[in-house]
Amino acid sequence: MSKSEIAIVRAQADFAINLLSNVVFEQNKPLESTILSPLSLSMALAMVYVGADGLKEEETHAYFAKQLNSYNDYKPKNYTLELANKVFVQKGFKILEEFKNFLDEYYEGKFELLNFAENVEAAKIINEFVEKTTHDKIKNLISPDSLTTDTRLVLVNAVYFKGKWSSPFDSELTQKKPFYITEEKNKEVDMMKKTSSFVYFESEELQMLKMFYSSGSSEDDEDIYMVVFLPKERFGLQKMIKNLDGEKILKLLERGHKTKVDVGV
Repeated sequence: MSKSEIAIVRAQADFAINLLSNVVFEQNKPLESTILSPLSLSMALAMVYVGADGLKEEETHAYFAKQLNSYNDYKPKNYTLELANKVFVQKGFKILEEFKNFLDEYYEGKFELLNFAENVEAAKIINEFVEKTTHDKIKNLISPDSLTTDTRLVLVNAVYFKGKWSSPFDSELTQKKPFYITEEKNKEVDMMKKTSSFVYFESEELQMLKMFYSSGSSEDDEDIYMVVFLPKERFGLQKMIKNLDGEKILKLLERGHKTKVDVGV
């Protein structure tokens, strides 16, 4: 990667950890499960920023375009990764052609005209786009009540991923284990188990595990993976997140090495 791309990746990692901290802790939701996509939000904000201020930092938008194209154009056998952007605009609301062309060039952003005053029908159309893009995994994203006669534009970014582990789990080894919600409260959940070679790193504060997905090609079997950060201190998630930033995350990813690990997830 070029220096500018490395800087963008680091900024993305910073944004991700700050977003997680804000959503989970500053909004007082430490006991709730949270799933978010920093890349999706970054793309959406960049698109809105262009429309609001005409900001055109070519390197940033070119980076997002490169990522989007690589995700949508690469067709491995064993996993599916798709990203889609769409802008729903109020009928009669003027959108500059320059803005349309820019989003189409860098973000594959498509436009569709809606009448948000007919909020039930508008929500139905938006939700159908999300359901189709996510292969029916996300339903009813937008409620009709969230659309009003003042709504002029709705920007939607949808991500879909489905893959197979490079080193699959054996379902016969799945066991009921306690999952600790608080020090006083836990619930029994199904835990998959496997002992195998994984990319692993640990420090005094945390453990890092990198689990690869299979692409169907031995040459590309390490191009996509899930990374798990686990605090050494039980219930130490907030402390761990506060001590992480983009640069630290990238360095941790580089420090992992393959070793035999007993995994339970």
